[in-house]
Amino acid sequence: MIARLRLALLLTATLTASFLPRGVEPSRKQLALVSLPDLRVAGGERVVSFHFELTSARIAQIPDVPIGWNISVDNDPSWNTKIDASTIVAAAAVDAEFFKDFVVVEKERILRNPFEVKGKIVVSKDFTNVRTIQVGTKDFAITARR
Repeated sequence: MIARLRLALLLTATLTASFLPRGVEPSRKQLALVSLPDLRVAGGERVVSFHFELTSARIAQIPDVPIGWNISVDNDPSWNTKIDASTIVAAAAVDAEFFKDFVVVEKERILRNPFEVKGKIVVSKDFTNVRTIQVGTKDFAITARR
């Protein structure tokens, strides 16, 4: 019985490894810090919400969730991830500095789809009138995390 179990485990490990592309180690994660270094926010504007969509990545960590914020992460098994966040009260709105190394992602290394991130950030001066800023992959700084 134990011999059959060992054989089954060995066979499973061998078959699993044979389906991975060469050079990819299944246990090795490719983590990266994500920033928005040049977010154009006018004087007096504060960030009240944001929505980002990632392709070929998952959210691994959000190091600093501000008090007074709701943050929802959908790490879909397809590696198409969404993150939605909004402030509950105006006093909890954040400035553009919040987006410095604001999230850690794991890039998917096996799929053929390129890594992308896009979305929108909503800012306001008076919390009645809002302005939406569209952002794409080119606007983000992605730094490998060690």
